[in-house]
Amino acid sequence: MTLRTKILLFFILLAQLPVLLTGYLAYRIGREALEKEISSFLVTVNLQKSSQISAWITTAVSDLEYLATNPLYREVLQSIVGRKDQISRGDEKSHTAMRNLYFLPVINKGIFNELFLLRPTDGTVILSSDIDQEGKIKRDYSYFEKGQQGTFVQNIFYSMAYQQPSMVIATPVKDEYGIVTTILCARMNLQNLSVIMRERSGMRASEDTYLVNAQNFFITEPLYGNKFALRTTVHTDGVKKALQGEKGTARYVDYRGVAVYGAYTYLPDLNIALITEVDEEEYLAAGKEMQKTIINIGVLMAGLSLAAGWAVSSALFSPLHRLVTAVDKMDAEHLVFTEKFSGNNEIAHLAKVFAAMTERLQNTLVSRDTLQQEVDVRRETEKKLQLTMTQLTRSNQELEQFAYVASHDLQEPLRMVSSYVQLLSERYTNQLDDKAQKFINYAVDGAVRMQTLIQDLLSFSRVTTKGRAFEVVDCNTLLRQALVHLQASIADKGAEITSDPLPQVYGDAMQITLVLQNLLGNAIKFCVNVSPRIHVGAEESVDTWRITVQDNGIGIDAKYADKIFVIFQRLHTREEYPGTGIGLALCKRIVERHGGEIGFQSSVDRGTIFFFTFPKGNG
Repeated sequence: MTLRTKILLFFILLAQLPVLLTGYLAYRIGREALEKEISSFLVTVNLQKSSQISAWITTAVSDLEYLATNPLYREVLQSIVGRKDQISRGDEKSHTAMRNLYFLPVINKGIFNELFLLRPTDGTVILSSDIDQEGKIKRDYSYFEKGQQGTFVQNIFYSMAYQQPSMVIATPVKDEYGIVTTILCARMNLQNLSVIMRERSGMRASEDTYLVNAQNFFITEPLYGNKFALRTTVHTDGVKKALQGEKGTARYVDYRGVAVYGAYTYLPDLNIALITEVDEEEYLAAGKEMQKTIINIGVLMAGLSLAAGWAVSSALFSPLHRLVTAVDKMDAEHLVFTEKFSGNNEIAHLAKVFAAMTERLQNTLVSRDTLQQEVDVRRETEKKLQLTMTQLTRSNQELEQFAYVASHDLQEPLRMVSSYVQLLSERYTNQLDDKAQKFINYAVDGAVRMQTLIQDLLSFSRVTTKGRAFEVVDCNTLLRQALVHLQASIADKGAEITSDPLPQVYGDAMQITLVLQNLLGNAIKFCVNVSPRIHVGAEESVDTWRITVQDNGIGIDAKYADKIFVIFQRLHTREEYPGTGIGLALCKRIVERHGGEIGFQSSVDRGTIFFFTFPKGNG
């Protein structure tokens, strides 16, 4: 990409970023405002619709209860209650008069489609505004039973008798003694419910309000439906949430598969969902207009930025092109820069600096042959180093194998010498004088010490090569294992050993146990005239755990600090304190294998604190 192109892109981005950022924020704020506005609108519509439904039902209940409790109506209604059989031909005239006089005027108000009376004993229709319904039995309907107990509003259901959605209100008719003599029922005119749902605010062309029952069937016809009522189910997110008893607004896909913003409300008295929706495309139309405006502004700003960038790049490109051409013409062998630039601008200054740089380079050039020789020498040195490393690795492997073989080959003769010398002592003890017995003891002791020394050397050589894989281990458990191994020494000297809670670390459980065992064993061994008092502690820092073993023993002179961890180095004779002099060297090698450090703090006759560390986070 050329410099001119980069400059043009820079100017375009410089102009576009504020426009894009402002446009994005404006679009987001505008969209949130639109969503709040549409949410408020939908909630208001749902509140209005639910209030209208409640008022419609309340009016119907009030009218029906008025009929049932009006003394005049009640006396007339009770006059036909006592008959157990169907209405006879002689009574048709009186029934017609009652129907026309008392039922039809109420029907004509448009709230009810049918009024009818049920005999409380068997649910027979004894009087109805629809003469075809008289004599039918309704005892299997819930409003027959519950209508005797008080006013009951049945949820909307599909009536097989009428082949259409129905909703019935029932209320008891009682005599002067409070005994139920009949049940007055009214089949609601659900056209009123549809009229309520069809009323639009006129603010949104796609405004759609409808009712859904608990079985997910439409109760009223939606705006985009045709004969959906109690024939088609709907399972949108809004309907699901409403039937779960929730109330709110959300974006989802409606029954047509179209993205909408809807308000959902549950009407518990009727056990139905009230849904009002508006197409997302319609309510976001204003936001899209804003988006178009922002795009147009961005295009305009891009054009202006392109023009400004072209002007600036042209002013810079000409001298830069001269500079690039001059560099291309430089003598590759002598690096001679001959182009002259006048003026005090940055390009002229760059040309002068470049000329000075080429002049200095001429004085510091190194020939290719010399450089190649140095490269060849370094490669040869690396080959020799690699060969040395290979030989060293092979030598270490051979030494390890030698140590293993030597330890096994040496231990067997030592065991034989020790066994036969002890057998000689046992069989000829009465024939040997004290000096001979003393010599035998020296021989046995020497063999045992040599065997111990070989075993310690073998353990020392295997710290790195034969160690177990690292894992997370509990130092408290390892301390208990070390104490079990030392229980004879602890009991013999009456040692008291305490400890703080110890951490979990990442390492070789057997080797860490060996470190604790050696340090505790030394603390017990190098304590005279008093009972050993030993404490194992733990200190945490940012990146390490520091474990300490503190005793009240004879202490160590500071001048032996560099000597104490060296293999076979002893500070005391074997007669004073037994041992091979390998224990602390072995501890040091194990700790270093775990990436830690070991050391001590001590003074003569004042005890010693040995410490070793473990890095954190290795697991």
